[in-house]
Amino acid sequence: MRLAALFALAISCAGQTPVVIISVDTLRADHNRTTFDTAFTAAASQVPLTLPSHTVLLTSTYPHETRVESNAGTVPRGTVTLASVLQAKGYKTAAFIGSVFLEKQLGLDQGFETYDSPFSFGAFSKLSGEMFHTGRDRRAAPLVLRAANTWLAARKTEPTFVFIHLFDVHKPWSSGSYDAQIKAVDKLLSALRNEPWWDRSLVILTSDHGEGLGEHGESDHGYFLYQSTLHVPLTIHWPQGAAGMPARMSAQVDQPVGLIDVAPTILDFLKLPVPPQFRGKSFLDQSPRPVISESVYARDSFGWSALRSIRIGSWKYIDAPKPELYDLAKDPKELTNLIKANPAQAASLKAQLPRPQDFIHTLSGDPQRRQEVLKSLGYLAPGPHGPSKTPPADPKDRLPLLLRYEDAVTLIAARRYDAAITTLRAILATDPGNLLARRDLGVALAEKGDYAKALTELQQVAAAAPDDYVTRFQLGLACERTGRLTEAIDQFEIAARLAPEALPAKQALQRIRARQ
Repeated sequence: MRLAALFALAISCAGQTPVVIISVDTLRADHNRTTFDTAFTAAASQVPLTLPSHTVLLTSTYPHETRVESNAGTVPRGTVTLASVLQAKGYKTAAFIGSVFLEKQLGLDQGFETYDSPFSFGAFSKLSGEMFHTGRDRRAAPLVLRAANTWLAARKTEPTFVFIHLFDVHKPWSSGSYDAQIKAVDKLLSALRNEPWWDRSLVILTSDHGEGLGEHGESDHGYFLYQSTLHVPLTIHWPQGAAGMPARMSAQVDQPVGLIDVAPTILDFLKLPVPPQFRGKSFLDQSPRPVISESVYARDSFGWSALRSIRIGSWKYIDAPKPELYDLAKDPKELTNLIKANPAQAASLKAQLPRPQDFIHTLSGDPQRRQEVLKSLGYLAPGPHGPSKTPPADPKDRLPLLLRYEDAVTLIAARRYDAAITTLRAILATDPGNLLARRDLGVALAEKGDYAKALTELQQVAAAAPDDYVTRFQLGLACERTGRLTEAIDQFEIAARLAPEALPAKQALQRIRARQ
């Protein structure tokens, strides 16, 4: 049966149907074990990072619109979310969160009456996207699901919307392997079919992004835009008794869709108007749609090029200094770049990537937001690095440097500072504009006790990336240890303003003022 027919059968009973979204963080589509009534086999994330992707899912807007392009972002207050729309229509709304990366402080709680996220963090780094949390950073899926089921059981007669976030598949894995972790979560998801709310609810299972697992040289996610990290599971359970529709109607849909389309689809099913701010399109509309994704991690952290991709049908184009074109029907692993063999196809897809005017027409009265969108799309100097005389490097070409940088981070964590310093200096010899490598070189030098040299490196980073908390805090420490107490106070005060919840900066200020 065609998808449109499924909607036609289901829509008359939608009304106040309970809605449940379950997101299994970091779950690749080709490793997913759970399917419901309808499976969308060509669903994609719009950005392969936890907070930005879930922001897309719940706001149906692109990352550069909300400015949540990394895990160190914050959803702007007043953002229209699926939860706020449903709450305005009388729904009881709740979220049950499995990781600090969706902590309430980050702003995704808007529209939720209950936002169960028992975590907290003190600061994050805009330069690297790192989050510095206190206490645990996750809770196990059984605890998250138990809290959600308890909340739903107390509201049997009310219209409800619940968002459930499970983080167990994300590294590090408690069971030792990626697939073993998925198997454990799958058992929990299968048990949901026995819950009293299941049959009468619209349930959507998806993920925020996949995992590289070594494909294209990427071990985890966030750097590239290949299918290993963009292709996500998306399967729907339709409520029982929807105008006579069988409770277990099977269907498979191969039309490319995005997470940005989930919220409009839910509202369409419920016969509720879709807010004009939402960019996605309901699955009910089966006309071809471009599926657009982005990654700015390489740009914002290292000064290399941002990446954008567009998929229409089986064709996928990746916009990069060295562009790529793939026919996913014949080459799902993206092993053969067809850019030279099909220049017309590549040009056609590139022409359909968003232009700045496609996103700023609603911001005509807000010059600052217009500048932010233009900057994010690459039409103004990108990230913290400012203008450059040379084109930014292609992340593909810089992959060896990324891997060496990751080695250096591991060495710092192991307190092998000499080896880390050697590695970071080698990176900077090739890539002197690499702010993150330079910042961590400063950190390693400071940890070793070489504060004068650390000061030199960190001052360069602070000049180019003034809003990075880690840089300011480490610079304060270096100033303090070299006897420059007035400058140390200045740096710690900046750090405290950047991260009001961070205790180390406040404690450092108290320590120095006590000395004075």
